[in-house]
Amino acid sequence: MNRSALTADREVLVFLNRKQQVQYASPEFFRQFGGSAEELCGQPFRNLVAPDLREGLEGHLKQLLLGVRDKYSHRTALLRRSAAPLIATLTATALKGSSPNRALAIQLARPADGSAPHAASLGPSLSEMSAKVLEGTAAGLTSEFLAARLFVSRQTVDYHIARMLRQFGMPNRAALIALAYSTGMLKTGTWPPRVADGFVK
Repeated sequence: MNRSALTADREVLVFLNRKQQVQYASPEFFRQFGGSAEELCGQPFRNLVAPDLREGLEGHLKQLLLGVRDKYSHRTALLRRSAAPLIATLTATALKGSSPNRALAIQLARPADGSAPHAASLGPSLSEMSAKVLEGTAAGLTSEFLAARLFVSRQTVDYHIARMLRQFGMPNRAALIALAYSTGMLKTGTWPPRVADGFVK
């Protein structure tokens, strides 16, 4: 990571201590996540990560802190206060010989333009059942609970989730939900989550 990358005004960069808490960050980091340094510094970084991805990311960051590896990079989804989740490539680097307050550097890079589907290209792409499954999943419901609510089997719920993951090229549920919000498939500003008109066949 070169010096210009660390000091660029538009760089989404954050430093974590050994407890994986935010210690320092670039101005763009605070702009993206809608908080001041006083609000975000000292908070666990995991709170910004989509729930399904938190445990895995913490494990990889722990490996960096233990010296098992020097660098980790993966596409992830991060939660923002007043905007759709941010889908970005997260690159974490261990800072060797650093102080306890600067143990890890994390850089967030947006995917290149055109790498994710746009709303216009998705069209009416969901069956009625898939739409209900997506809404329930976005609300945080488990497959078992959602199956009971929809009067179907758990296997049916899992089938629709797996089908949507393949359809939109997403690696997991959190990324699927982030994509659905970022493309307008799920309405923003409503609870419980609702699929927008025009996306159901």
